[in-house]
Amino acid sequence: MSLLIRASCKKLLLPGQQSCTALRSMALMKPMTPEEHSISRANFWDKNKELKRPISPHLTIYKFQLTSMLSITHRATGLIQSGMLSAFAVAAMTLPGTFPVWMQMLQEMHFGAPLIFTAKFALAWPVTYHLLNGLRHLAWDMGHGFKIPDLYKSGYAVVGSSLLMALALALM
Repeated sequence: MSLLIRASCKKLLLPGQQSCTALRSMALMKPMTPEEHSISRANFWDKNKELKRPISPHLTIYKFQLTSMLSITHRATGLIQSGMLSAFAVAAMTLPGTFPVWMQMLQEMHFGAPLIFTAKFALAWPVTYHLLNGLRHLAWDMGHGFKIPDLYKSGYAVVGSSLLMALALALM
């Protein structure tokens, strides 16, 4: 076994062979002491300040794209749903009484229709958006819709459909 390894590495160790070209093209980093490293780091930041370079990626120069915003929103709606479910579960376990008792109490508070509609929409939209965008991701997993125009069409379709579904659920 060692003979086989020695024979295969012989090309790398002998000068004048074709494999030396690969060795010569490698970039070598010299070792740095901790003091040299701190000086280098300080020079880097001083140079960037002198050139008035922003820390990259800087939000003032970054152009948000539909796809990145939909991805961020998908994650946020997942967190919102998790928070709503957790709050409901904790309330169900800790509050005295039953669900009909609490619904009766809410009805006795005589909230206006606009406030109730807004609350229902705030509960429905994260669920509908996350559901529809999850279906969009499943389509991607099957290999559909990866062209840029398709990504934008499906993105706008998810946003529009989720708003319409949430409106329909809030009007119930």
